[in-house]
Amino acid sequence: MQAACLVESSNMRILTVDIADEIAREMVERADVELMSLARRQGVQTLVAREDSSWAFHYPAGSKLSWRARQSVRRAILEFQPDVVQAFLSRSIAHAVLATIGMPRPPKIVAFRGITTKLSRRDPANWITFLNPRIDGFACESEAIRQAVIESGIPAERCWVTYNGVASSSAGRRSRESILEQLNVPPEAFVVGTVAKMRRVKGMDLLLEAAIECSELRDVYWVLLGEVADPLVRKLAADPRIKDRVRLPGYLPEARKLISAADLFVMPSRSEGLCRALLEAMDAGVCPVVSDAGGMKEVVRHGRDGLVFGRESVAGMVEAIRTLYEDRELAETYAASAKRRIAESFSCRQAAERMLGGFRRLLEKESPGSRRVA
Repeated sequence: MQAACLVESSNMRILTVDIADEIAREMVERADVELMSLARRQGVQTLVAREDSSWAFHYPAGSKLSWRARQSVRRAILEFQPDVVQAFLSRSIAHAVLATIGMPRPPKIVAFRGITTKLSRRDPANWITFLNPRIDGFACESEAIRQAVIESGIPAERCWVTYNGVASSSAGRRSRESILEQLNVPPEAFVVGTVAKMRRVKGMDLLLEAAIECSELRDVYWVLLGEVADPLVRKLAADPRIKDRVRLPGYLPEARKLISAADLFVMPSRSEGLCRALLEAMDAGVCPVVSDAGGMKEVVRHGRDGLVFGRESVAGMVEAIRTLYEDRELAETYAASAKRRIAESFSCRQAAERMLGGFRRLLEKESPGSRRVA
């Protein structure tokens, strides 16, 4: 093991583990940041944006207790000497915690939290991840998540909100007509769409119950993009009142582009940290209708960017859909506001800035210009 020492530097050095590519690129663009990025994806070298201040490497996949993954993170810490390690998945958090055992002056470790479930002290896995005393900070994907972390016993000053960010995508955008033709939807249809892995928590059964309640609206088509993991979804989709106007194409890698053809994006989640598909739909200029679960109500300002209804309230969802079906101009106004909202507050650059701001606050107590080195 290398001896502990202090290295003079004016830049903040960050080691990220399993960060989203777009956020990493935004961090690298900062002149005062040096970045090393580890990811379990092959071809991760594409993350490198400035050769003089960034490195990106593949590291081995494995369980939370994987020795190879732990050693890979440890080597990166010893070689790169970061001020902060930001770990995004529970496995990578465990790898960072285990990698720093025995280091006299380890870097700050920041855990990313993306769900609103409270941390259980009865779960042994949490003691090598989120509840481990080596965790110095929590980057939370929404205020709802931050509150859940605080309610789990984590001091509020160690938690901050980053939100997610999406890269605006207009490249390769297709016409609405061609998308609807692919989905077997008439061009004149009013399209209610969503994108999700359809588990019970996503509330897609509630969306189809709403579709049944609106079954007399014969020009409304319901397009649910994503893997169907809840059998109730297929059962409700087969209801004779709506079956001819429900589309379940399954998982499609181009779902982000396809949802741009919808008139409404509806996310009826029972529980939600912050839905990335919602951000992408808003960026595509689709009017959002969401439950008040988790961070979605933080993104969609009710009556300004779209409509928000109470979770598990089919009646509230039906009222919102009918309101916007009957007032297409209002839906277009909300859609335009939603698109501006993403550009102004939820870009990848802004997400990176919020992340970096949290790192800076963590390091404020360090000696100016000093670096922790194992």
